[in-house]
Amino acid sequence: MEFGTVPASNYSLSELVPLLNRGFEGYVIPIHFTMDMFANMLRKDGIDLAESRVLLADDQACGVALIAPRRSIQTSRVAAMGIARETRGKGAGSWLMKRLIEDARKRGDREIVLEVIEHNKPAMRLYQNYGFESVRRLVGFTRSDSGKPDKENGEKPLHNVDLQEMGRLISRHGLPDLPWQLSGESISQANPPLHAFREGPAYVVISNPEAEHVVIWSLLVEPEARVHGLGTKLLQRVTALHAGKAWHVPAILPEELGPVFERAGFEKENLTQWQMKLSL
Repeated sequence: MEFGTVPASNYSLSELVPLLNRGFEGYVIPIHFTMDMFANMLRKDGIDLAESRVLLADDQACGVALIAPRRSIQTSRVAAMGIARETRGKGAGSWLMKRLIEDARKRGDREIVLEVIEHNKPAMRLYQNYGFESVRRLVGFTRSDSGKPDKENGEKPLHNVDLQEMGRLISRHGLPDLPWQLSGESISQANPPLHAFREGPAYVVISNPEAEHVVIWSLLVEPEARVHGLGTKLLQRVTALHAGKAWHVPAILPEELGPVFERAGFEKENLTQWQMKLSL
């Protein structure tokens, strides 16, 4: 096969969605993109279709790599990479990764980051062969029993925090090398219905609390107030204020933060990922 790439911006969204679905057919976990999901992913993850690539095999589209560049820190994230089933095992993945690295160097990037499902061994080998190193394991949590109404504090609401201010706090006080989606810059660029709340020196970012399923995107306690259980208390408080919801923490949470969620009654998911980076 003769491989090549063209910018993903050459294609309409309606053409890219089925190509993505072909690329993730038979994936280690079921993934099926819709137009709404894809449009939201482009916005939320900062994906640049002009920098993203469609893979061609003998001039036929057979794969896609979505790239989110962050020029302020000279870093890009491979937000997704999928190759159609009929092209797998023929060197396409390796060829495409080499091209993505070349593109990153031309942009002046100093680093490429990505996440990969831990038991996706072929993908792990591919990235390691190109020099990617593991930063940390990422985990997820769920809580379907979202607690009883908060009688101790009544219906007293939490303090709202501006998302841009929340992003600045995460950049200042959060863990170094946070996963892309949890970084201060990503949170500061988020839009409602995401909400950030504060109770004293503890902060949480969640999706729309009026929805049936609520996602927790960030939990932060200012450094001087840590080791006092304030993060766990805030999680218990926010779930109690919105009792009856199903709560989810995506598997992009640094593993070292897991005990805080476990103490708040969350259950760890089986799915785990590796956060990886390549220094250029």
